[in-house]
Amino acid sequence: MSREQQIADLLEDFEEFDEDIRETAKEELIVIGEPAIPQLIDTLGHNLYEVADQAADVLAAIGEPAILPLMDELEDTARHQAYAITSALTRIGEPAIPVLLKAATNRVNEDLREYAVRALGGMGTKATSAIPTLIEVLSDPEDEVRTYAAYALSKMEAAAADAVPALIQALEDESDRVKHHAAFALSKIGTPEARNALNKI
Repeated sequence: MSREQQIADLLEDFEEFDEDIRETAKEELIVIGEPAIPQLIDTLGHNLYEVADQAADVLAAIGEPAILPLMDELEDTARHQAYAITSALTRIGEPAIPVLLKAATNRVNEDLREYAVRALGGMGTKATSAIPTLIEVLSDPEDEVRTYAAYALSKMEAAAADAVPALIQALEDESDRVKHHAAFALSKIGTPEARNALNKI
């Protein structure tokens, strides 16, 4: 049996009802490692969420070797698969931050910026090094990108105190969603300046 077929058979086990079979498949794919990455990324587009989620788990366990292939796929993929890729990058965590920061300020691809900011937000306080970039992204021309930048800052809570002036400015945003998430971020950061701004709303 070829390695490619072995990987395909293990990925099919993700659809099994028996949890032990699914877990064994995940463990074997993690051992295979890097050669399984292309097929795992394809599986992120599976129509069953549970199957895609297990593929994301394996990619996260493989770690750094999966980052660039995931980013390459993220640049041009269907939205439902992009969310699964974002989830995998979030689970990889800190090693993925540098490429996500670069993607968050990509001037050409607005979807890529959104997905990158979503992934950073999912890391919460593990991604505090992203705060300066997220502050910058609060001025992005796209509503969705600004919304997820504010959301990401809310997940970093008090560590995002430097973002308070930009979030206060975002309370005047033309988008109601941006305003809502900016207010929520200010409530989570909780500095006197943030609380004072919320009291004026």
